[in-house]
Amino acid sequence: MSTELIEHRAIVQRIDGDRAIVAMETGGCRSCGHGSSCGIGKLADGRPATLLTLHAPQGIRAGDEVRVALPHSRLTLSALLGYLFPAIAMLLGAGIGSALTGQDSAAAFGAICGFTGALVLARIAASLLPGLMPEPTLLPLDSPSRLSPLE
Repeated sequence: MSTELIEHRAIVQRIDGDRAIVAMETGGCRSCGHGSSCGIGKLADGRPATLLTLHAPQGIRAGDEVRVALPHSRLTLSALLGYLFPAIAMLLGAGIGSALTGQDSAAAFGAICGFTGALVLARIAASLLPGLMPEPTLLPLDSPSRLSPLE
């Protein structure tokens, strides 16, 4: 069974112990099939490379071209925890605040409390369950990147 990966090209800037600092392209992943119609890709287009510190597999050296890969299913789970859960909690908080007093200010306060509480719970869950926020892995690159080592 193969796992679908979301991948970005990167260049290893330096190695510090067992960690690699890599410069990753920010033009969008294009791995989901949406290509140029992806909003995230449009937002990231033209920005400087993003620096990441990741575990360095054996044989990786400064200047090597690599792929930064993350399983698609892990990204979906992280997105649900980071986006959907706080949004639902905000709506529930607003509903509870409105139901208790019938005032808009209570609904707004409930929404703020629900959103903030969800962010705190998501942060705690991510620290207790490391699988929720997986670290991307470095894989060898088959074709050359457009990044220069100076980016």
